[in-house]
Amino acid sequence: MGLYAHYDHAHNHPVNRALHMLAIPTGFSSIFVVWFHPIIAALLIPLAFAMAWVGHFIEGNKPAFLTNPAHVFVAPVWMVRKIFRLTPHTDSSSKTNAA
Repeated sequence: MGLYAHYDHAHNHPVNRALHMLAIPTGFSSIFVVWFHPIIAALLIPLAFAMAWVGHFIEGNKPAFLTNPAHVFVAPVWMVRKIFRLTPHTDSSSKTNAA
């Protein structure tokens, strides 16, 4: 199972997905906030992790980044794909034959 598929599989519960939709931008926004309000930025990271961990508690599994730290970078890609309803193009049955 690839990184994206593993991450997606670990986030099926709607509450977990909703909390991650809040947690991911909250955590990544700290990168920009740190230049203007370092204390607020330092608080955003644990807040983001807390939201994500609550989601995983509800879902009944462990955060994906505990099995592979690269999932931290998969998270924003996953979020954008969910928002814009984009899916990986792995289904070859959807292609039409010209013959």
